[in-house]
Amino acid sequence: MLVELGWDEAWADALSRIPGSTALAPARVTAVHRGRVRVVGEGLDELVPVAGSLESAPAVGDWVSFDGQRVSEILPRRSELARADSVLAANVDLGMVVVSFRENMNLRRLERFVALIKAGGIESVVVLTKEDLSTDPDGESDRVRNEIGAEVLVVSAQTGSGMNAVRARLRPRSTTVLMGMSGVGKSTLLNELLGEARQRTLPVRARDGAGRHATVHRELFALSSGALVIDSPGVRLPALATAAGVRETFSDVEQLARECRFADCRHGNEPGCAVRGVVSDERLGSMRKLEREGRDAAGRRPRQRDGRRGPSAPGTSRRRGGGDASYE
Repeated sequence: MLVELGWDEAWADALSRIPGSTALAPARVTAVHRGRVRVVGEGLDELVPVAGSLESAPAVGDWVSFDGQRVSEILPRRSELARADSVLAANVDLGMVVVSFRENMNLRRLERFVALIKAGGIESVVVLTKEDLSTDPDGESDRVRNEIGAEVLVVSAQTGSGMNAVRARLRPRSTTVLMGMSGVGKSTLLNELLGEARQRTLPVRARDGAGRHATVHRELFALSSGALVIDSPGVRLPALATAAGVRETFSDVEQLARECRFADCRHGNEPGCAVRGVVSDERLGSMRKLEREGRDAAGRRPRQRDGRRGPSAPGTSRRRGGGDASYE
């Protein structure tokens, strides 16, 4: 059971370093509810409380130690998907940004999601759903691929088109998180991967055909292939916790900037700029906005650690609830 959840020798070594580890059982957090978390391990699948002495709240995907009554420790995270106020998921290998063809293809929002994922050291891919509703799926997917430079998969859960490409990206014992706005088809996609309707979905709104919010908490599921997938509530505009993922998200700008005449070129009116006119003003503006936001969030974290007001740092949030304040 532990190996199927992603347990390995490195995790075992981390557990052994905890005092009294021989009396502790390893488990993985598969869901977070208000005040309690669901943990799964060898002969264990329970909703349990968390020790009040923990500095941070467990997130879905965390490996923890269980003392028979409660979660006593959180093992060091290999990666974390964090926004400015909380950690959304831990120990994630791949982040899938799910977008519906029916929705307005907002590239600036897509950049924000990709930057959020890359900031955690997590690989990212964009999944465009509801292909059957698009009049030009190839054109739209090319626009996303060319503008953002991300891998793009196009799928339709209704026809099954593209599902094999998604399955091919989900490796046994690796963890993938589905991110995106409400109603874009994350739960429908997960149900298709599971082969059964495990996650609740809602019909589109009659007046405009838009999807509706159905998932209310993050939860980890095991597929028959051995891959692990975290479904998450819809989030509209997640605030970045750091600017760490921005440079990689805008790697095309970084590459072009090497050819600018001045090393400190701001890609405005400077002579010899290699970026201006090649990269759209909208994309440059988005990059600068995300850089400022990430730097500001990182600067507020020391105040939070000192006990003053401010958003929680990744890995230091004391929130016990599993809700998402940015539901659409």
